[in-house]
Amino acid sequence: MTKGSARVAEIGYSKDLRRLDITVPNGTRFADLAKIFDRLSTQNIIGRLPRGCPQCTSGDHLNIREQLEEVIQVDLDRGELIGQTEKAAVFGQ
Repeated sequence: MTKGSARVAEIGYSKDLRRLDITVPNGTRFADLAKIFDRLSTQNIIGRLPRGCPQCTSGDHLNIREQLEEVIQVDLDRGELIGQTEKAAVFGQ
């Protein structure tokens, strides 16, 4: 979730699931999340999403989650662990 030394959030939308996902780096403050919402509204990104009516977001879901620090990567084809963060090493034992 970091790009170089910058902290980066990821925003994704699934038309099939009608879901807007925002993933922020671990430790993100609410003030930083507010900046994301400000950008989404000033660039009319939220306004362009499919809606049931102009005043609501019926059917669209908004998920905000914090990226976890302890991560294990799994090769889905082989079913093997291929990487993990140092803090997650206990899970791989």
